[in-house]
Amino acid sequence: MEKTLILRSAVEKSLALSNLSRKAYRTVLTATLIAFSSAVLFASLVLSQSLKSGIAGLRSRMGADLLVVPEGYEKGAENILLSGEPNYFYMERKVLDSVRAVEGVENASGQFYLTSLSESCCDFPIQIIGFEPESDFVIQNWAKSRVKTDTNEEFLLSGSNVNLTKGSVKFFGNEHKISARLSKSGTGMDNVIFCDFASLERIFEDASSRGFGFISDGDTKNKLSTVLVKISPDSSADAVALRIKKVLPGVHVIVGEKFIRNFSEKLSAIFVFLYSISILLFLITIISLALVFSIMINERRREFSILRVLGANRSLLCSVLFWEAGILGAGGSILGIGLSALIVIPFNALIAEKLGLPFAMSGPGWILAFAGAVFVVTVLSCLISAANGAVRVSKIEPYGDVK
Repeated sequence: MEKTLILRSAVEKSLALSNLSRKAYRTVLTATLIAFSSAVLFASLVLSQSLKSGIAGLRSRMGADLLVVPEGYEKGAENILLSGEPNYFYMERKVLDSVRAVEGVENASGQFYLTSLSESCCDFPIQIIGFEPESDFVIQNWAKSRVKTDTNEEFLLSGSNVNLTKGSVKFFGNEHKISARLSKSGTGMDNVIFCDFASLERIFEDASSRGFGFISDGDTKNKLSTVLVKISPDSSADAVALRIKKVLPGVHVIVGEKFIRNFSEKLSAIFVFLYSISILLFLITIISLALVFSIMINERRREFSILRVLGANRSLLCSVLFWEAGILGAGGSILGIGLSALIVIPFNALIAEKLGLPFAMSGPGWILAFAGAVFVVTVLSCLISAANGAVRVSKIEPYGDVK
């Protein structure tokens, strides 16, 4: 019995492959349509998950409950967080002391944005940010390895996208050893080099001595760009932000969680668009395949009638049709997934740059899961499309027409 079933399956598969190869042009066009819809679905799933991972990375990298920036420069601060777009803006350093004195503030740490530069370490301009390791409660937590500070040495931390040479970067002819590399987040922070203020001043002086000019004046003793604030557990972020603005009317306070929530809501429109396009393409594919199988059956009435005369029963004819649909679905989906992966995975950094949004490429586990899901959905869609054709085939009589 088992051998009979295996033999029958082999015959059905052989007939299906023979039918597909005999109509090569139609087979190629149908497989191309299936591949295209599979590629779009796979790409939309990978991109959506990568954007969601980027949001998660942004939440972890935000770190601070509040971000204090000069009034009018909140967009610049957001662009640095989201896409790493270099920027600079400054306010008086005394703002840090004023913020620390506000009720509900548990800790505050200042940062200084040095204007962007493009050096041998990178293929893109990077942002150098000076920070205070002593008061910092965010940056050093991102390091892949334990960070050891030594007041006699430079203290630099590099984002994951910054290219290092033997653990160092070269700015204006001088090597600077990186103390630790930060783990990847998929945000603009991956393109940043953080350093203590003493190191920042040395980099600025090296640039000035070689005739490189910065728009900023490098006055780290009297200026700051941002103040990161950690509020006490029993305080409200909105309430503390309001107190800071009352004490310092010339600043803008970004509430971390609110900023991330608003950003996530904006991204939801992108997710809806990606999923809608994928669903629409699959509906078009299913309808098109159903039409293809219907036309194919009309063309092959004589063939199916002869097979009936030779002893083929209705179930064998239906099985042959489902084999054809399954082979088309499997081949088309594998082709589409493969081509989509060859575009999305190798060029994910370029995609992230063009999107200008937090983007952390999905891991191998997610990619394999998406590939498997798209394969199953595609094959099932093809089988569903062939169902109506199978019903019509089952009604064929020897030397008869389709009823």
